[in-house]
Amino acid sequence: MSEGDPGLQPERTALAWRRTGLSAAVVAALLVRTGVIEGSALGVLAGLGALAVAVIAGIAGRRPHRGAPRRVLLITAAAISGTGLLAAGQLLWNMS
Repeated sequence: MSEGDPGLQPERTALAWRRTGLSAAVVAALLVRTGVIEGSALGVLAGLGALAVAVIAGIAGRRPHRGAPRRVLLITAAAISGTGLLAAGQLLWNMS
């Protein structure tokens, strides 16, 4: 098996981070919009958490050849976990 260009892997990783950031930004907009319309602080907080994920992923996507530092990955994981919990709380709150 031949080895590919070693420069492509960092580029693919950067593009993946950018896609993650874009999708998180869309989710953030939807969560904030829904939270504002329904008057739910939980929904707005979930949207702000998703916005934090979008910003962090955007920062990580701008560093294609150096890769994301470990602390960025840990902060992203924490932001995603917190946003997921807030979104789940929003859903459970709306169901009751």
